[in-house]
Amino acid sequence: MQIMEQQTLESNAASGVQLRGISKRFGHVQALQDVDLSVVPGKIMGLVGDNGAGKSTLMKILAGAISFDEGTITVDGRQHAFANPNEAHAAGIEMLYQDLSLFDDLSVLANIFVGREVTNFAGFLNFPALKKRASEIVDSFSVRQIDVASPVANLSGGQRQITALARTVGFGSRYVILDEPTSALSPSAAGEVLDVVRGLAKKAIGVIMVSHNLNHVISVCDHVAVLHLGRLAGVRAIKDTTQEELVALIVKGE
Repeated sequence: MQIMEQQTLESNAASGVQLRGISKRFGHVQALQDVDLSVVPGKIMGLVGDNGAGKSTLMKILAGAISFDEGTITVDGRQHAFANPNEAHAAGIEMLYQDLSLFDDLSVLANIFVGREVTNFAGFLNFPALKKRASEIVDSFSVRQIDVASPVANLSGGQRQITALARTVGFGSRYVILDEPTSALSPSAAGEVLDVVRGLAKKAIGVIMVSHNLNHVISVCDHVAVLHLGRLAGVRAIKDTTQEELVALIVKGE
C-alpha cells in the first residue's frame, strides 16, 4: 500500500515538490534517514508522528531553514538545495510556524505587508492601497471578515491564524507548510482554520499540514505521511486508512 500511494503521488508530481532520500544527522543523532515525501498542487498532505519523529526537521529542510546531509529536493521539475528561507520562498515554498511570529502591536495589514510595504510616489506608505490589498487577500480564502486596520492583539486565535496565513500565501506561494495550524484553538476556530486550509487546496496550492490531531488530519487531508524515529513509516490515502492504522504507524512504525 505504501509503495502504491508513493507511486501515485510521484506520477502526479511533475509540477509538485518531491523530497527523495533525505537524511540529516545532528552530531551522533540520526534525525532523518532516507525519507521520501511528495506534495502536489491542489492536494493536502498530512505529516504526523510522535515527538522526535523528525517532522520539524524535515519541514525546516524543505523551508530552507536547515541543510540536509543526503538526498534531493525537486520543485516543479527543478532540483534545489536551499541555503536559506529566501531561496525556498523564491521557489514558491513558504512555512507558517506554530508561533505565527505576529507583531501584536501592529495592525493586521501591517503584519501582512511587513517587509513588503507599498509606498506612494513620495516614498510614504500608501495606506489606502495597503488596506485594500490586505482585505482582498484575507477575503480570498476566509469567509470571516476581519478588520485589517485592527491591531493583532485584539484578534481571536482563529483570526490570528488567518492573519498569519494571509501573510504566508498572499504573495504567490505555490506550496505552503503549516506547522500545527489548529493547536490551542477552540473547536469553532479550528474548524474555521481547516476550512481555510481546504480553500488553499482549491486554489491549486500544495499544502503540507503537520499536526498531532489525527481527527483534523483525517478531516482535511488527501494523504498522510507518518514518520517514526526519523524514518518514513508509511504514506496512506485518507480514504483508504483508519485512525487505528495511523496510530499503529506512529507508535510502532509498522
